[in-house]
Order: sequence, then C-alpha cells, then structure tokens
Amino acid sequence: MPQQPTTGSNKQAQQGSTQNSGGTKMTPESAARIQSAADRNPQSATATGGFKERAQSSAAKNTSGKK
Repeated sequence: MPQQPTTGSNKQAQQGSTQNSGGTKMTPESAARIQSAADRNPQSATATGGFKERAQSSAAKNTSGKK
C-alpha cells in the first residue's frame, strides 16, 4: 500500500511536541485559563499531561523577553 503524504497535525505529531508551532505566544492570561481548567478537572489530559506547567513556563518566558 502506498504511503500517503503527511500533512497538518499528523506532520506535527510525527516531528515531536518540542517543535515551536510558530503560532500565538502564550500569555499569562492564557496560562491562567489552562491552569484553572486543569484544576477544575484533575483527571483531564491537560492536568495529567503536564500541559499547565508548560503553559506557565512559556508565559513566563514570553513576558520576560526570553526565547
């Protein structure tokens, strides 16, 4: 069976989660929303996968001028 070209989210998933998507930068407000949602539902993928911590870290870097 011929392999289909990789596009969209499949391509990003294959490249790994550490790649910068080049989208909108994380803000402290967005990180707070993510943390609040994770705290409201501790069994969610957001809470158990470490995304709220990564969001907070990214927001801190973006507000301090670091990349």
